[in-house]
Amino acid sequence: MSTGIAAEKKALRRAIFQARSEMPFDSRLAADRKITEAVLHHPAYQSAKQVFCYVSMPHEVGTRALLSAVLQDGKLLGLPVCEPETSTMTFYRLDALSELQAGAFRIPAPPVAEDRILIPDADTLMIVPMLAFDAAGYRLGAGGGYYDRYLAKYQIRTLGICYADCRQTQLPHDAYDRRLESCITEQKTEDFYG
Repeated sequence: MSTGIAAEKKALRRAIFQARSEMPFDSRLAADRKITEAVLHHPAYQSAKQVFCYVSMPHEVGTRALLSAVLQDGKLLGLPVCEPETSTMTFYRLDALSELQAGAFRIPAPPVAEDRILIPDADTLMIVPMLAFDAAGYRLGAGGGYYDRYLAKYQIRTLGICYADCRQTQLPHDAYDRRLESCITEQKTEDFYG
């Protein structure tokens, strides 16, 4: 990644973190509910047998209700476990929210066991976290590159979730950045391709 793009992304992340910290709590809760409902009604979710998601951190769209819905709908739920030494992640099956435990970067994680590893297939949908997205389906993540590396390795359906005021006309990106198929905000769903 060029120094200019990296600096631009870093500045954008700072601005978006600041904007999210100023978003009223009630507004965020209402937006989270609308986004969750839109995901559950999206055709990609409804047809998926396996859903890869994430446990939200305070700056992200809340996912607890979504995780519960995936389990209630009888779909396989996979959550990422980040491996900082290799800058990679692996998705492990979660059978109940009560199984969550402390993981890397203070992110709650599923139990790590060989028999819980999930590999994406044609019936898998990945719900992707992001700070912002643009009109072409590029996303701005937290900066670790974990999702871009994973999506470069596997062909998988992707659906990003984000707050509407974080949508940008165009984000800086390079050859390593992966486009999303769809993005959902509390205001609308945008499908970008395929």
